[in-house]
Amino acid sequence: MSREEKMAVARIFSDLIKADRIVDTGEMECWQRICEKYKITKDIRVAAREISFAQALNIICQSEDTRIRTDLLADCREMTVSDGFCAHSEALLIIALTKMLDTDSEFSGDVYSIPRASFNIDISTALYIENYYDLETNQAIRQQYRSIFKEFQLAGFHFVYIPKIIEHYRDTDPTLFKQILEFLSPATSTEGIEIIYRSLMDMTTSLFCQDILCNKCGISALHHTQPSLFIKIGNSFVGEEPYANYLRIEADHEILKTVQEFSDRFCDLLSSDVYVINTSEERDNQFHFHGFYKQLLDIFLVRRNIRSRVLIDPYKSRISFPDIDANDNKLTRRDRAFYTLMLCYGRDGMNFRTPTNKHERELYERRMARMQKQYTMLYEMFGGDPKTVPDLAARRSTLVSHIRNMIRDLDALYNKDDYSVSSDRSVYTVHLEQDKVWVMEADSDEPVALVHSKLYRRIKECR
Repeated sequence: MSREEKMAVARIFSDLIKADRIVDTGEMECWQRICEKYKITKDIRVAAREISFAQALNIICQSEDTRIRTDLLADCREMTVSDGFCAHSEALLIIALTKMLDTDSEFSGDVYSIPRASFNIDISTALYIENYYDLETNQAIRQQYRSIFKEFQLAGFHFVYIPKIIEHYRDTDPTLFKQILEFLSPATSTEGIEIIYRSLMDMTTSLFCQDILCNKCGISALHHTQPSLFIKIGNSFVGEEPYANYLRIEADHEILKTVQEFSDRFCDLLSSDVYVINTSEERDNQFHFHGFYKQLLDIFLVRRNIRSRVLIDPYKSRISFPDIDANDNKLTRRDRAFYTLMLCYGRDGMNFRTPTNKHERELYERRMARMQKQYTMLYEMFGGDPKTVPDLAARRSTLVSHIRNMIRDLDALYNKDDYSVSSDRSVYTVHLEQDKVWVMEADSDEPVALVHSKLYRRIKECR
């Protein structure tokens, strides 16, 4: 065995011993046998603390020696009953180990270890996730929701289906729900509460997976996940940092059958016929603020790592980031007009590259005249006097510096670089997708996508 494989074995057994938060004589005797069998030394045990449970499993799964998987799984099963009792927490890990190490396992999926600061829910929560809307699986869940929920419940699990939660929120009086949001987040503005409310009402499973789990929480491994059950199986430490471990089991239109097989396998592992049943359910005018429910609301109320829209409102001389409840308070109308112009140019960028010959000089002068005319028009829209408009060629560095400073201070933004100004050989670009940019127009109470706005059309027609 390689040193890396020995570290993986040590990590897996360490998590298994600590799973029920009790270390006894039988487990220590078993641990000594494991160390002798796999030649695990003290320095390997120390090094094993720096890898996660998921990393350890992946190392074993990728080993060229397939016997390691078979031996390890058998030894893990022996370890769980070394004290004469297989606890709920130990059974969760054995299910994950069986899924990963047993080639005949009926389940397909993966194990993930995620920093608890990023995403953390109660152990034994089973969350349905998908990266895209799968019609057949969702229809099956809706038709068999009660059976799936009860099947999980009888095994001590709590099944979370996001559309059911959002339906409950939608059925609630909007005034009451906004009062609850204001109570939970008193520092958020009225406009911010309205945005949070609308965002919650529009939440779907795929949006939750893409925008929250992948973007906000940084779980990039789920970017292309199939319809699955995402089950919390335990907690552990990697070094000194707390991690949460999850088992992902792929699901399809036969999801009820998958749940039944999982529950049967799990309950067969337990040493007791007495299970703790979670009877917690939200009811009319009642909202849970614990476990996943708290996590979901906190994600919206604590505005961090959000891929916000940019809202241009020239008539109020303001550019805002509504999804994080932030404004461009540090920008002048000169800065706002320039930032708006760059958003209109999009990923093509604004070319300020100086000419090297006579032909390029003519093109440069025409290009600069056009950009200056566009900038003057926007400066006037933001309430500026066209007679005082700065010269873009001379002032662009200062304007860019102001915009970069403003974006840097927006702590809640996810991937600030996309919102800021990048430069490459005097070509200035904002790389944000244009579907994230919206405009308020004088004759409408609702924002319009930038590319469909009158402002954008005027910029494009400006010569």
